[in-house]
Amino acid sequence: MRLRKPTKKELLRFICYTLCVLCCLAAIIAYYCTSRELLSQQAAERWRGESEMRYAQISAFLPQTTTVTESNIASFHTALEQSLTDASLDAPETGSLWTDAYAASGEIRLRAEGKAEITAPAIGVGGDFFFFHPYRLRSGSYLTAYDLNDDRIVLDEEMAWRLFGAIDVAGHTVWVANEPYLVAGVIDREDDRFSLAAYGDSGAGVFISYSALFALTEQNITSYEIVMPDPITGFALQVVEEKFPLQGGEAVENSSRYGVERIASLLKDFGMRSMGLNGVAYPYWENAARMSEDYLMLFLLLAALFALPPLVLVVCRLVRLLRRLRQRIRQRIREKREYV
Repeated sequence: MRLRKPTKKELLRFICYTLCVLCCLAAIIAYYCTSRELLSQQAAERWRGESEMRYAQISAFLPQTTTVTESNIASFHTALEQSLTDASLDAPETGSLWTDAYAASGEIRLRAEGKAEITAPAIGVGGDFFFFHPYRLRSGSYLTAYDLNDDRIVLDEEMAWRLFGAIDVAGHTVWVANEPYLVAGVIDREDDRFSLAAYGDSGAGVFISYSALFALTEQNITSYEIVMPDPITGFALQVVEEKFPLQGGEAVENSSRYGVERIASLLKDFGMRSMGLNGVAYPYWENAARMSEDYLMLFLLLAALFALPPLVLVVCRLVRLLRRLRQRIRQRIREKREYV
């Protein structure tokens, strides 16, 4: 049996459908790759490791008028432990079920020996901040929650060059408000497109302990992050919303923010989400995450649009096939009746 040569119209249709499928696959791949770009959104995955327990990463962003300080964080820790106990979630003998971090932004004046004083954007950090934001170390070490004193500072690479003309400067001294601070380390900023756009030219050039920043600027905590067990979907988010002093701010579940269902739900609020109506000034890492969500909405929409023509074709073919089967079944029924 010789195969019929396809007509030009049929060939063109085949090419169009093939291109639609390929473009749909490309949009899906772009969606997946984009959802994996920001390490700051993957803390729950890192914390879980090989554990079978399910964890969620929750972030809280507070208005600029917030009055949240470290004493509020300590009170939340007490309420958190009680919530975990009530849920029959016991910590392992060595280790903890959760880890958290908090931060505030401000400006400080600092100088290196023999250099002019400069004004630098700074982020005051507390808790396990560098677990949530694993910047690449160029030299030295991070700040930790176990530091005994508040006189250590971390510089980003650009700030290290401005102050010292080098990046291997761990152990050197900088002066902040005429007080000596030891350079703990130098980090590389994120180089993904979203962080670069969000960070811009005015992001934080230095990291110091939150208590040190508060002493200098009296800036209260404006962002909080935690990774904790999430045995039932929404448990971790509910604990933060009910126990943490949001003061009119916003809580976000980072670990599920890139799910298809959530990204699809953002499409109905497209445009409105750019309007800041809650008085929250998001830190650059959250602005980067929100920008990545906009890209994901685009990729999801493109994937759906490119999938539509092949899907319609498949549905039409299935409908035709079902009609033919139904006709054959009816024909056989009639033949049986006539035979009888």
